[in-house]
Amino acid sequence: MSKNLTLALFSLLLIGCGGGASQHEPREEKSLYFVDAPSNGIDYACGERRGVTKTYTLNGFSKHGAFKCVYSPINFSLGSLELGSIKSVVNNQTIYPQDLVENFNGDFNNEEVLKIAILLQSLNDNNNSEYINIPQNTKDKITLTTLKDLSIEELNQAIVKMGLTPVSLDETRVHLILNSPNVQSGKPSIKSFEEEISNELTVGNTIGELNINKGDGELIYPFLLEGEGKEHFILNNNGKLILTQSFITPQTLELNVTVSNEFGYSTAPLTIHVKDSGKIGKAQMGRLKEANVKIFKLLSNGTKELVTTEQTNNTGSLNLLGNFDLHTELLEDHSFYIYEVSEGFDVDVDDNGKEDTSQTQNHGTMHLISKGIWIKNANQKIRVTPLSEMLYTYLERDNFKNVEESLTKYSEILLKTSLDTDTTVDAKDIMLFNPLQDKALLYETLTYNNTYNNIVHQLRRGNSTYKNSIFNAFVVESFQANAIEIVGSSIYTIDMLNSGEFNIYDLETKGKIGGLKLPNAPFEEDTHVMYVNVLGPVVIISSLEDWSYKIDINDQSKPTLLNEPHIQTAILSGSFRHTAIGYSQEIQLFAQEQQSHIYNVTNTIKFLNVDEHNILHQFEFNSQLSEIESLWVKNEYLYVIGNNKMHIFTETNTKATLNKIYNEHNVTGNIIGIEEETLYILKENLLTLYDINSPLNPKFIEEFTVPFTYKLGIKTNGKYLSTGSKIIEIEALRASKELIEEYY
Repeated sequence: MSKNLTLALFSLLLIGCGGGASQHEPREEKSLYFVDAPSNGIDYACGERRGVTKTYTLNGFSKHGAFKCVYSPINFSLGSLELGSIKSVVNNQTIYPQDLVENFNGDFNNEEVLKIAILLQSLNDNNNSEYINIPQNTKDKITLTTLKDLSIEELNQAIVKMGLTPVSLDETRVHLILNSPNVQSGKPSIKSFEEEISNELTVGNTIGELNINKGDGELIYPFLLEGEGKEHFILNNNGKLILTQSFITPQTLELNVTVSNEFGYSTAPLTIHVKDSGKIGKAQMGRLKEANVKIFKLLSNGTKELVTTEQTNNTGSLNLLGNFDLHTELLEDHSFYIYEVSEGFDVDVDDNGKEDTSQTQNHGTMHLISKGIWIKNANQKIRVTPLSEMLYTYLERDNFKNVEESLTKYSEILLKTSLDTDTTVDAKDIMLFNPLQDKALLYETLTYNNTYNNIVHQLRRGNSTYKNSIFNAFVVESFQANAIEIVGSSIYTIDMLNSGEFNIYDLETKGKIGGLKLPNAPFEEDTHVMYVNVLGPVVIISSLEDWSYKIDINDQSKPTLLNEPHIQTAILSGSFRHTAIGYSQEIQLFAQEQQSHIYNVTNTIKFLNVDEHNILHQFEFNSQLSEIESLWVKNEYLYVIGNNKMHIFTETNTKATLNKIYNEHNVTGNIIGIEEETLYILKENLLTLYDINSPLNPKFIEEFTVPFTYKLGIKTNGKYLSTGSKIIEIEALRASKELIEEYY
């Protein structure tokens, strides 16, 4: 018998052995199949029909997971546990777990799809890999009634309670993919779209960006818009909906948009509400509904004058929630305005574009500051976001001085890339920032350590500590270096492990000023340090056992080697081969009339005293310490960490004889710097600060974790910490600690 005849008879068999259709029901049976692999034992209901998916065999040809229905929708379950439903089907259609989930869009990491698949595969009692079989006695053990709001972990626990072993997430996903259609090829998908626009909106404005998944083929352009009023819009190849004809009267347009590739097409509704209002803005922390909006004019003296008030949308689809009238008709072109958004409820806390099952009250306030003409001319949706609040916070801190200049300056440290047609990052980009799709464009200092999300969390709670972390960057810049100094407005680095280069960078712009390749470098391993004498102006580079250098930096763009490299004993700070070595932080080390000391330590401290003629004299002193971890010099005081305590010595005569004046605090770690009477000690990744204003009584200030562990080359100038590879803002790091502790 031919295969076609067998399939025809098989379909007739399904029609003939159905689930009890009434005599008045149309006999338009649809033969259907449920697959993940083909699955027997799934309960279904369509109209008045009830049944279970099962195996049908005709002439040795079997189909598993088969059932038949006349009416739609079809509901699927396992006993009392609802799996989902499908709205419509065609004859001989195969139904997959992902068809029961609204927003699958080809994503096999979708948790709702995976939960259905985990359940089916875990309840399978059939060793045959060709199909799944779930017997009634297994379904009788199910106590769940829904999979919604249930985590995968909770589902696994429920399966274990049934006496079964849950299939792993990875195994489930692979099984699902291999049994799904068009694993290598599939049609595109598109999500429905709804938005509000003003009848003031001008031609060329972008209304929004549609969510289009191209499937496994190449999209065919142009996309197809259908419906009355379609002539007002164009959908470009990036999925952006752009206004091509303006509106005069308020109205609602119901359109359809179709996207296609070589494997097929998908259609979704597109709804545009034209309102008689000013431009429409959005409050987006997630989406803030029922939030209060105040619009202020910023006066020349830095005070604010109330213009009007508004409230954000509290009804409609997710994309409409948080919308509000910007009242562009009230704005003067060259004045600055502040939009203040407070209270309300966040309905998309995790910024995933899906409405939360429960709303979260907002206790914070966000602002947007912009010029009237910028708001009027913006060709995309204007948003009040945590990023616009960060920009506003800078201006507020500066008492709104030099507003336009400051807006540009601070915008450049918040965003990496422009969001409008201009390539320059400025305040006009900040007001276009969409947290749903633009977080990858945030400056690295906001993505480091989850900073942006922590700030959002604090904003929502109404906790003002978020402002501390806005003002300064964490990682100011990264360099490949194993020693680094920050002096004045310049950063000096050496990379003796890789390139063997000495380089100078501008502290503010981080741009390279100049540099040179050092002879006999790089080295496989060694430790180096720099003395930067800006009065010289020279740089001295020393090492433990390799070459040392002296470099003229009179012209920083063209540093030159002053003499041939030579071998000399190390004079540096830190810990190397169980020997602690230290040196003075005074940048005038080699200047005239400046006396400083350099210490080379085992348990005997060696002094190199530089006199007013720049002649070095060596002295020794027995510290009577069995173990020294690190040391540092500040003026006439020597600070030593050893024998698990802090020890402080002071000079007693011109030969630098030392007298111990303090050894109370129990301390371990490496002293990485002293600046403005603050001593910095690092142990692993814990940074501790001591106030040494009174050397006889050093006081603990605070401690917090830092994103690095000790290595030679760490320096501090009170504002920055440099690890040899990163320069980190101390204040921002301190603020981050507060944020992280609050968050957890």
